[in-house]
Amino acid sequence: MYKEILSTLYTFLGKNIVEEEKKVKSEIFDKLTTKDDFYEILEYLKSETFPEEVERKFLSLFIISLFERLRIAADMENEVLIYGNEKINMKSLNLDKSIVEIEPFLYEMIELIEYENLPTEILFGILSNDLAIRIKYFKELIKGSKVMEEKWSENELKGLVNSLTDSTREFLRYMVKVGSSSKDEIIKELNLKDSRSISAFTSAISRNSPHNKEKIIYGEKGKIYLNGKYREILNKILA
Repeated sequence: MYKEILSTLYTFLGKNIVEEEKKVKSEIFDKLTTKDDFYEILEYLKSETFPEEVERKFLSLFIISLFERLRIAADMENEVLIYGNEKINMKSLNLDKSIVEIEPFLYEMIELIEYENLPTEILFGILSNDLAIRIKYFKELIKGSKVMEEKWSENELKGLVNSLTDSTREFLRYMVKVGSSSKDEIIKELNLKDSRSISAFTSAISRNSPHNKEKIIYGEKGKIYLNGKYREILNKILA
């Protein structure tokens, strides 16, 4: 819904949309509340080619809205994140980069939106520019916890597969077949346009997976991997 509103406004106003910042913020970005709201807008911002000033304005409003949902203030003018009396330089998180460059970071932050009782102080500490502070809050996070992800049952995996679109299931079927693959190989074999499609597939699998479960698909050193322990059972489900 919000994607259509933003797209329509941009079609009518073009570059002049930057002069309507207050309206765009109040009518669209301030109303983003769910993960799906943010995913939809992020996909739109990635899929379109905007003039630089328009892209920066949209991205700034997106960042402000996203961090507000996480109870963190984003001061775009001074390029800092603020929580209480503490500040983090945005450049250390690459938030001054393009949408495509910071997409993985934004996806991970969006995933945090619907966590109940999110410990914002700990999250902010882990994002800190100071490594000592990061370690301090990481220790707070793991103190008294098992730090373990739960295994999937066959029925849970069936539920995951059934929740995916046909194209995402086809991607998962390919990964079950090969086990691991470079992005270029995936693009070639599945006849995709570019790596953004791969990001969309992996994000869809992540979104439809409970946060406490082991990862089914993960990326490492430029390659995409399937969690090997579930290869046989997924092969059976997807057959």
